[in-house]
Amino acid sequence: MSYADLSYAQWNDLSDGAAGRIAQDIAARHELTVVGTGDRAYAGQSHRSVLFDRGGMRFALVPGGRPTLGYDAGRFQPLPHQAADYADSAAEFGLPSLTEHVDAMTSPARGADMPAMLVAVDAFDPCEIPLAPDDPRVRELVAAVQGRPGGARTLGPDGDGLTVEFDRTGQVVRARAIREVSYEEAMAGLASLGLRTATPDEWEWACGAGATTLFRWGDDCPEHGYPYDHKTGPHRQGNLWGLAIGQDPYRHEVTTERTVVCGGDGGGATCGGSGFFLGWLTIATAFRDEDFGRWSASDEGYADEILTRPVIELG
Repeated sequence: MSYADLSYAQWNDLSDGAAGRIAQDIAARHELTVVGTGDRAYAGQSHRSVLFDRGGMRFALVPGGRPTLGYDAGRFQPLPHQAADYADSAAEFGLPSLTEHVDAMTSPARGADMPAMLVAVDAFDPCEIPLAPDDPRVRELVAAVQGRPGGARTLGPDGDGLTVEFDRTGQVVRARAIREVSYEEAMAGLASLGLRTATPDEWEWACGAGATTLFRWGDDCPEHGYPYDHKTGPHRQGNLWGLAIGQDPYRHEVTTERTVVCGGDGGGATCGGSGFFLGWLTIATAFRDEDFGRWSASDEGYADEILTRPVIELG
């Protein structure tokens, strides 16, 4: 059996020994290192997780299956605070009924055949270039801040951002530069690493792990504040697969479909004060803002902020 055919049920039914052997074989085939295994629990579900390392980038095994993706807005039963908050937003911005709006802002419910794959634990920014401590640009910034060690320092002449992080002794622990790249350049950069970004279906499966609720943890959301305001909570926790995903609407992610953006709206609802429910809706698993997707794909979109969710296919 190809490991791409490994389903969620099959993976979790394996003995610990058999699962360990499969993990080691996957690692050997893809030049990875197994760095963690164990049972995970999230939103009332449990799952045997396994994490791999590839040059400092962590990947989690996301098994396959035939889940229901998207969201059926007709099933949504808002709590009183959600309904009241949306009513205020609708009155201010001239929005349709809550059901109509949720339906318009989420992908349709559908079945999908999903292969098993390895998915990056954290979003990856192809615009970010790691730099060695002895890089001339790093040395220049180090010289400029001598005598003031600790924390991070940023240098950005002409928009060419450079950030260097120091420990308390003044030693460089991390350095990176930010460059402007196009979507096509970002995808080519991933390909040069033997990776690609997730498709919209893969992103939803990776984020929701098959949950049929509006959010991966259920249909509820906090009564006060936007996701950005809450530093703890189910949206900040690693999901069932162990991924840090869909946590902050400002950190939206591109997919293989140029105009389909997942995991956020660039912070538009939050920054615009659209209302707390609308702000939380932007990190719903199946959230789709078609207008924002088209804008981000245009020449006006952010060229120095392209987050991706790398995938390694299992042959």
